[in-house]
Amino acid sequence: MSDGSLFSLKTVYLTEDFVSQAADTTLPVSISEDVEAELRFACVCLRAERAALSLVANAEQTIAGLERKLRERGHGEDYVRAVVEYMSDIGAVSDERYAELWLRSRLSMKADSPHKLLAALRAKGIDRATAKNALDAALDFDTELALLKKYAAKNRLESMSQRERRQKLRFEGFSADAVSTFEDELLSEESESEDDDD
Repeated sequence: MSDGSLFSLKTVYLTEDFVSQAADTTLPVSISEDVEAELRFACVCLRAERAALSLVANAEQTIAGLERKLRERGHGEDYVRAVVEYMSDIGAVSDERYAELWLRSRLSMKADSPHKLLAALRAKGIDRATAKNALDAALDFDTELALLKKYAAKNRLESMSQRERRQKLRFEGFSADAVSTFEDELLSEESESEDDDD
C-alpha cells in the first residue's frame, strides 16, 4: 500500500470483477477507497480462514458450530459467512461428514434410540434432512437391531408387556421390521426357557 503496509489475501474472497480487472493492471497503481475496502475484506477473511483451519485440524466441525466458534473469537459476521461458505465449497467442513463420523462413534458407545440420535444431531446445528439421511445410512438392519437390543436392555423393556414395548420402541424411532424381529427373538428365548424348566 502507499502507506507502506503489507497485506496477504486470497483471491477467492475478492469479486470476480475485481480479479479480472486486476489481471489487466500494471503496478504501481493508485487505488480507490472501494478497492482498498475490498482488499482489506479479503485480508481479514484470510485471517478468519486460518482460525477456521486451526479449528478443523483439531476436530471435525459442523457448519453452524464453526460459524459460532469464529464469531466467539471476534471475527465479524460477513467474514465468517464468506470463510465458511468457501470452506464448505472445498469440502473442508461438511455437515454430512460430521454426522456420519459422529453417528459411527455414538453407535459404538451408547444405546440411544434413533429419535434421540436425530435430536442430538439437530442440536449440533445439522438440518433435519442431512441428519435423517446420515441416520438412515448408518442404521442398516443389523446395526439397528443391535442398537434396539442394547436400548431395550438399558431401559429394561423386557419387563413391559409386548404391546407397551412395541409402542415404546416404535415411538423411539425403531423400524417395524427391527421391532418385529426383536419380539420374535424374545418369544423364542422365553419359549426355550420354559422348555428348559420342564
